[in-house]
Amino acid sequence: MRKLIALVLTLVLCLAAANVVAEGKLVVYTPNPDAEIQFILNTFAEKYDVEIEMLSMGTGECYTRLVAEKDAPIADVMFGGVETTWTHDYPDLFQTYVANGNDKLPAEYQNPDGLITYYILGGSCVMIVNEELEAELGTKITCYNDLLNPELKGMIASADPNASSSSFAHLSNILLAMGDGENPYESEAAWNYVAKLIEQLDGSLTSGSSAVYKGTANGEYTVGLSYEVGVAGFIANGAQGVRAVYPTEGVCWTPVGSAIVNGAKNIDNAKLFMDWLISDECQTIMATAEGSVLRGVRTDLFVPTDYMPAFSTLNLKQEDSEYTSGNKQTIGGTKILRIRLCFQALCSERHILQ
Repeated sequence: MRKLIALVLTLVLCLAAANVVAEGKLVVYTPNPDAEIQFILNTFAEKYDVEIEMLSMGTGECYTRLVAEKDAPIADVMFGGVETTWTHDYPDLFQTYVANGNDKLPAEYQNPDGLITYYILGGSCVMIVNEELEAELGTKITCYNDLLNPELKGMIASADPNASSSSFAHLSNILLAMGDGENPYESEAAWNYVAKLIEQLDGSLTSGSSAVYKGTANGEYTVGLSYEVGVAGFIANGAQGVRAVYPTEGVCWTPVGSAIVNGAKNIDNAKLFMDWLISDECQTIMATAEGSVLRGVRTDLFVPTDYMPAFSTLNLKQEDSEYTSGNKQTIGGTKILRIRLCFQALCSERHILQ
C-alpha cells in the first residue's frame, strides 16, 4: 500500500516541479536523526532548489551555539528540538511566524503564538520484545504491569533517564500511564511503580537508547523500554524475532518543533521551510515513503504499518508537554534528584526510592 501511494506521490511531485521557484540557501542547525534529514530536509532542498548548509549536533549544543551567536546569527532555522522550555528561557532566540496550513493541524499541535512549528510526533512509549525469550516466559507482554513478573528480573533493558532524552521521555510516559489523580506525574501510584520497576532492572542500565533495542534483539534482554522511531526503524530495516509493544495502560506522543532564528539572513527560505514542514505534501511523504518511520502531526494522513499502528487502536494519553519540558529538572518533586537517587540506587544495588 505504501509503495502504491509513494508512486502516486512521485508522479504528483514531478507534475508540480514546474512551479518550483525558490532559490538561494538555508542554514540549518539540527539535532535530528538521519531519517528526518532524508525524508524532510533533503526533499525540501531538491523540490525548491535551495542549497542547504547544515550543522548536525545535539540539542544542547544547538542552543549553546544559538545563544553565543545571538547578536550575529548564522543559522536561519533550528530543525527539531524546539520546545516551550527553551522558548520560555530564551524568548529572543526565535522570531514568530505562523506557517501556511497551520489551521489544518489538530488543535493541540497548532502554533498560536507563532514561535514553534510542530511537524512530527515523537513517541517514547514503546517496548521492544524478544519473541523467543517471551515464548520461554510463557506469557505475552502487553503492558507495564507485565514487567513486574519476577522471571523478568534482570531481563529488562533501559537507558539511564539522566543521560538519555528518549529514556527520560519514556519515564514521563510511565508516570502518566501508571499515575493517578490531578497530577499523575507526582502521584504515589506512579512512583511506587517506578520503585518496583527499578528493582526489576536489577542493577543493569544500557549505554544508550540504541543499545536497548539491539540488546533485546540479540537476546541479552527479553524486553526493552524504548521509543517508536528507534524500534520501528530497527524492525523496518530487517530486525527479526522482535516486535513493538504499546503498553495497554496508555501511551502518548509529544510534538517535535522547529523555529526560525531571530535575525535569519535567509528569511524567505526559512518561512518556506516552515510552510513545507506542515504541508500536505511533506506530511504525506512522511506517512507513505518506503522506509519512513515518521509520524507527522497530520494524523489524518498517517498510514499504519505492522510496526506502527493507527492511534485508533491504542490507549492514548494526553501528555502535559509544558509540564514535562518545564519540569525536566523537577519532575518527581525534588529536582531530578529523585530520579538520580533511583538510578544511583539501582547501580549500587541499594534500590531505594525516597
